[in-house]
Amino acid sequence: MKKIIGDVKLDNLYLREIPEILNDVHIEGDVHITDNHIRNLNNFPLSCNYAEIQYNNYLTSLVGIKQKRIKGLEIRKSKINNLDGCPEIIDEFLMIKHCSYFTSLQGTLKEFAGIYFTITYTSLKDMKHCPVTTGEFTNFQLRYNNIDSLVGMPKKCHDLNISENKLKTLVGCPEHITGNFICNNNDLQNLDGFPKLIELNCIMTVSPLFNNHDMMFHSQFKKELRKRCVIKGEVELSDPRNIQI
Repeated sequence: MKKIIGDVKLDNLYLREIPEILNDVHIEGDVHITDNHIRNLNNFPLSCNYAEIQYNNYLTSLVGIKQKRIKGLEIRKSKINNLDGCPEIIDEFLMIKHCSYFTSLQGTLKEFAGIYFTITYTSLKDMKHCPVTTGEFTNFQLRYNNIDSLVGMPKKCHDLNISENKLKTLVGCPEHITGNFICNNNDLQNLDGFPKLIELNCIMTVSPLFNNHDMMFHSQFKKELRKRCVIKGEVELSDPRNIQI
């Protein structure tokens, strides 16, 4: 069995493809493939601990990753549009950032056992095909996407940040949040699907829910939230009008 002990760094080499010599190698370390011109993941090693694949603007798919389980995967600035080719199990973190073509969680990822499930600054539309979460403290960081539906999310998570999306309703939102719930700058029309238990803080933007003017009063908004949900921490409200009522 061929193996390399230590990290493999292929950064800033203007590569169009991964070197063929790595195709049948196990890497007991991490793989870094940053700032190249990689178009596919052919010749990806048989295994590695973590894979960091950043700033490969021509990469359109994760197909080519051979291992079924990986500790961590970070993708940044590529043209992938879903999770086809992703390992089936991720043990620590998934980070997909600044991938404007990424629209769906559809693909080969089945189980997320880690802490940080981060997808930001993409075109992700919804949470369909969200993997099963088996970790104790899964944090969903989902800011700055195009998410309009949370259906598909687990019933429980730790922190949840769904700010800066296109949500009109929270149907599908986890019912039990053991950390903080952050939901700023969406376009909520109602509170359907609001969590039932938030163990830390609830941070939201005031919005004219139900076309009810009273809901623009911060005290009334907080009262409505606490009526629907046991919030053990603070309720912190921001207001796009920059006033406090």
